[in-house]
Amino acid sequence: MIVIATNLSREQQGFYFTFNSIVALQLFFELGLTGVISTFVSHEFVDLAWENRGRISGDSRSLQRLEDILAKATLWFFVASILLFVVLVPTGLLFFGQAKHTGVDFSWRLPWILVVAGTSCNLMVTPFFSVLMGSGDVANVNKREMLGAIVGPILSWTVLLLHGGLFAAPAVAFGNMLVSWLYLARQKPELLKKAWDCVKNIRREKHQEARVSWRGEIWPLQWKIALSWMSGYFLFQLFNPILFHYHGPVVAGQMGMTLSATNALIGVCITWISAKGPEFGKLIAQREWRRLDELFNRVLLQTSVISVIGALGGWSIIWFLQGHYKIGARFIPASDAAFLLAAVCIVVIVFGLATYLRAHKQEPFMVLSISSALIQGSAIWVTGKYFSSRGVSMAYFAVSLFFVLPYAVIVWRRCRRMWHSEGTGVLTK
Repeated sequence: MIVIATNLSREQQGFYFTFNSIVALQLFFELGLTGVISTFVSHEFVDLAWENRGRISGDSRSLQRLEDILAKATLWFFVASILLFVVLVPTGLLFFGQAKHTGVDFSWRLPWILVVAGTSCNLMVTPFFSVLMGSGDVANVNKREMLGAIVGPILSWTVLLLHGGLFAAPAVAFGNMLVSWLYLARQKPELLKKAWDCVKNIRREKHQEARVSWRGEIWPLQWKIALSWMSGYFLFQLFNPILFHYHGPVVAGQMGMTLSATNALIGVCITWISAKGPEFGKLIAQREWRRLDELFNRVLLQTSVISVIGALGGWSIIWFLQGHYKIGARFIPASDAAFLLAAVCIVVIVFGLATYLRAHKQEPFMVLSISSALIQGSAIWVTGKYFSSRGVSMAYFAVSLFFVLPYAVIVWRRCRRMWHSEGTGVLTK
């Protein structure tokens, strides 16, 4: 954030962060499949294990089902990455081209095209890391994400320090892409080879009895999660485009900078929870309800405490900067940021409840996601238009506290009671 604030103009900062909000439309191309892959793989990996260089061994039927999942997911994301590029490039050119008095002229066009290209390449690698996460190999997935979180920003900072301006935005995407593909090529080459072989053989009749029915098994869960994920765009990514459109790139840049701080806190907390997702799935497959609840309660408490401490610390820093340094003007006012950071604590709890339930191969939060997206999206649109960043922040907090959290807790308690009751567990239905 410091490097961005000192090397980009306030207008460029608005373009930089709004780029990220627009490419987040990739949720509409993933259609929730990343989480579904991890969930299904976690159940199959009860009888499987990793060998050297990415080989997988174990029960033949589970292995055949895993290969079928891998083949279909690889095809899905290959097509989705192409569609993403074809659709988002002209969409962004049209949206950003409408901005007036930006002081950026047309220097944003090529960086935007490169941002979309890098995002498309990253989308193509997604299914492999979903398989790794679902298998329980969380350490290596997080290692790759850590390396990407180091290499991407370093490339971006280098571009900024060399006065590359908005070309710093695609540098992050290409840095992550480079780390991901190099990791797979060096550590899991057999997984890549297996995916290629499975795609070539996807139409063969062999092992038909062990195939995973997309329509019968995956799609009933995926379409619900897809709607939930797409709803997430209106919950987390609509801020910048709305403010950019109605108030210009400067205000959007302030919101983007503040959201980058809140999203960093959310990222820490949900990674903590997601790391336990595969273990949740395995305990559910074994019907170890007590161990499942003990693990979940411990993780939710830990992440909740971290989110509260992080929110208080983040607000204190923004408040201090705005009182003593010019860089403080790159954030929204501290009084507005307080609402965003408070909402983070609520988001973390809801994400934990959702992860717990989705590990059952179910998506009971679909109605909640859609309804909250409609309510919050409308509220952000109206308050953003008339009350700028303060209205957006307060709307985000109010909807999260008074609608999303109570609804989520009610659904979680009802589903947990129903699914874990003796003789009526979801896995026996």
